[in-house]
Amino acid sequence: MNYHRLKIVVFALLFGGTVFAASAENLLLAHTLPNGLPDGRRAPEGATVAVSDGKLNVDFTKPGSLQYSVYITPDHRRLLLSGELAGENLVPGQEGWQNGRIAMRFLDSAGKQAGAWPAVFAVSGNGTQKCSRVYNVPAGAVLLLVEPAHFGVSGKAVFRNLMLEEAPRNLLLSPNPNGIPGEGFDKGAVRATVQDGELCITINGTGNCRLSIPVAPEWKSLKFTMQWKLTDVKPGDADWKNARVAMRFYGPKGGVGDWPAIFAGTGTTGWIECSRVYEIPEGATSLAFEPANFGSSGKVEFKKLTLELDEMK
Repeated sequence: MNYHRLKIVVFALLFGGTVFAASAENLLLAHTLPNGLPDGRRAPEGATVAVSDGKLNVDFTKPGSLQYSVYITPDHRRLLLSGELAGENLVPGQEGWQNGRIAMRFLDSAGKQAGAWPAVFAVSGNGTQKCSRVYNVPAGAVLLLVEPAHFGVSGKAVFRNLMLEEAPRNLLLSPNPNGIPGEGFDKGAVRATVQDGELCITINGTGNCRLSIPVAPEWKSLKFTMQWKLTDVKPGDADWKNARVAMRFYGPKGGVGDWPAIFAGTGTTGWIECSRVYEIPEGATSLAFEPANFGSSGKVEFKKLTLELDEMK
């Protein structure tokens, strides 16, 4: 078993400019020979396989495919696929799937398909496609089959820098840079707890919890989800003095992009489900993320607070 690692560096510039580094394992290469060929398999006629800087490169000069097995562990909740796919005079077949593509399928312990067919990257003719997508692992999945393939009639299919890795987890939690530690904290009106990987924050009175979350230059968007409940939240003397999850993207010289649309409210509510995708503006290196009660009184409860990578550029 060969493990190939690369380093991904992300920056937190809003507070102190600290640099954080993390390693990522290319899951496609976990069960391969040193040249990237799947263990126990031969390359089909017309196929060449190589590994460069921990990434997989495959060329097909005629129809053929290579299947890579990725064993799913309980830690694999979201997987990030990246790379590039190109066709060179690739003539497709009559069926929609008969082209150059990265075929994918999740299987359960009985060998049956788990979840829906994943959305995949495909090309024909002389097209080139940058591949970058986060895949949620469906319930019951124990195996992911990833198959760079030339299912067309003729021509060439080229796959470059293929990488499959675990996507960053909830960015609000440690060990992510500036995330809330597993033991939580109590500070003034704010109490944060982490139970079974879920972040909950309660603000009893006026208070806030401000985090600076680093964002990498190759990230395109973030997805935020939570549930919250307000109890007797009274507004202050300005329109921003209420219960809210304040947000602002920052670069080295200050705020960048428009102010994000946020969740805010006053009064008393039941539990409300909230979900929104935020595009990361050009030049952003961090996100200021701030659950708060800026009202004059009341109680705000947040649970299942999650901020995750949504899409890559």
